[in-house]
Amino acid sequence: PSSYGQIRLDDDEAGKLMTDHIPATLLFQNVSYYVGEKQVLNSIHGIVKPGEVMAIMGGSGAGKTTFLDILARKNKAGTIRGEIYVNGRTVEDEVFKKVVGYVDQEDHLLSTLTVYETILYSALLRLPREMSFEAKRFRVLETMSELGILGIKDSRIGDAGARSISGGEKRRVSIACELVTSPSILFLDEPTSGLDAYNAYNVIECLVTLARNYNRTVVFTIHQPRSNIFALFNQLVLLANGYVVYSGDASKCQSYFEKIGHKCPPGFNIADFLVDLTMFAAKPHEGSNENHNANGEENNNGISTAIAPVETTPSIRQPLRNSIHDIQDLELYSPHQPQSENSLNDSIPIELSNRDGSNADSADININEFSDDISEHLRMLVTSYRRSLIALGIKDEIDRVVHSDQQPVISTQESVVNSHERASWFTQFRILSNRTFKNLYRNPMLMLMHYCISVYLALLCGALFYRVTNDIAGFQNRMGVLFFMCALFGFGCLSSLHVFATERIIFVKERANGYYAPITYFSSKVLFDIIPLRVIPPILMGVIIYHMVGLVDGTAEFFKFILVLILFNLTAASICLCIGIIFKEVGVASLLSSLVMLFSMLFGGLLLNKESIPDYLAWLKNLSFFNYAFEAMIVNEVVYLQLTEEKYGLQIDVPGATILSTFGFNASAYWSDV
Repeated sequence: PSSYGQIRLDDDEAGKLMTDHIPATLLFQNVSYYVGEKQVLNSIHGIVKPGEVMAIMGGSGAGKTTFLDILARKNKAGTIRGEIYVNGRTVEDEVFKKVVGYVDQEDHLLSTLTVYETILYSALLRLPREMSFEAKRFRVLETMSELGILGIKDSRIGDAGARSISGGEKRRVSIACELVTSPSILFLDEPTSGLDAYNAYNVIECLVTLARNYNRTVVFTIHQPRSNIFALFNQLVLLANGYVVYSGDASKCQSYFEKIGHKCPPGFNIADFLVDLTMFAAKPHEGSNENHNANGEENNNGISTAIAPVETTPSIRQPLRNSIHDIQDLELYSPHQPQSENSLNDSIPIELSNRDGSNADSADININEFSDDISEHLRMLVTSYRRSLIALGIKDEIDRVVHSDQQPVISTQESVVNSHERASWFTQFRILSNRTFKNLYRNPMLMLMHYCISVYLALLCGALFYRVTNDIAGFQNRMGVLFFMCALFGFGCLSSLHVFATERIIFVKERANGYYAPITYFSSKVLFDIIPLRVIPPILMGVIIYHMVGLVDGTAEFFKFILVLILFNLTAASICLCIGIIFKEVGVASLLSSLVMLFSMLFGGLLLNKESIPDYLAWLKNLSFFNYAFEAMIVNEVVYLQLTEEKYGLQIDVPGATILSTFGFNASAYWSDV
């Protein structure tokens, strides 16, 4: 691109970019997932090869996202069983995460950055450290070209309240942030969620083109795609209540379901048909009602009343009712008939394996493995699929690949980790600091509000406490203005909760995808986000108030005053930031932060004399950062001050240190408090 100049790479760099990608075949068998005693997923298997896309479909609650997370090896709280292979080999988690990408359902991007900058930061943080900047930049532009977003590289991401790129373009940017690392396998959770039909098709078409042209393996969940989107799928995994009712070639699924009695009516979207079918099958049905019609008579077709689609598709209800009895053994699915292994073996629908000995060994169907709350219809769908040639063929292919030596091998753990060693701590800190500073200065209203409020309140306080006198009333005013400044900045730091809340999801996503270490993120936030908002405002306010109020003369005392004010503000902001990290809800975090501020104020030394605190509670003042800041500032101000009070014609001189001790302050505690 002309705006970025001609990029030339030496042969070594160009060769590295070409060889980083290893084609990967993803295989999984008998994948099950348990949360406590509850089984969420049940014996799922399938295979997807380089150049193919696999869609995981099913109704709401079918287990699509859970299954995708397990394939992507996301941290799950439950128990996972089964085997997941890459090119027929088991791969350590650390290696696996280096060669895959994961795109969340929502597009969590910094609104102030451009498309190019967003993808570039992902590349700089995640590509191997030995790659030059030009090579990483080349990879960014190459990725943007692959996804068709090169034309909007200089457009800002934007947000809902401002001009921004479209939803489909945002989704492509999210994909590009993962694709820039050249992953062998790309996982996406609901990539069409929230998009209109046009953008949804464009995103899926982009993924299909990416898989075919660049030999990637793409796996994603999708709820209910249009027919033109469904036609793009290579592999399909169809789930219902955690059970797999189909896994195999997407182009063959319609004929498969037709052969077992579920014919999609002409002109009806096959994707809608399948989702409605699985949704209805997932509903538990009363056994006493499944085989009786409205008049209480028993139906001869067993489950004909249990296979009607949901009410939203009445047009396909009757074909489903009438077709199943022609090709399905009635006794297997009738809740009034005892089940046995022999009857199960006799009830094989068409398109099943007829190989000698295959029924006993390959089907692996145990009727007791079904939970009691699933419908007979779902049992039929699951059993029919497990005994089909499609299922047996996939199992045979998995066995063949696992025992084959012809597949490209993902390198050993040590070699992959070393070759993918990412940016050092200092480099991560520099990159994140640059990004944070850009995000800050491109959204200047927050800074301007802090600065303007600081100046305004400083002038107001300066007018109220103008030129305090060196008497008892002046001492009270000194304590008042210093304590007010602490309270103002303490509660003002509650705004840092909102600052982090808007980026929490971005941090969680990037941390999970291995962008950086948490310490580098928070260090950059402190330096280029907290400091501009928590250092400059107290300096502005301190300079104005110090001279208008007429606090103690002396350059050293002035800078000591400013130092305490800055440290106090940073401490309060850091505490609020930590609370914001721990508690996701902004309301809860705000309430807790307010309580922390009030507790700290109570033991600050103004509201409660520290000498009067009971001994068994005296230790609480050590937890108050108000205590340290207020004591340091009042000591700095009053310790060498001579207060003069005139009453009834008498002039009384009181040393400042005496007043300090009366209020429970330590006159020599400035540096220890700091």
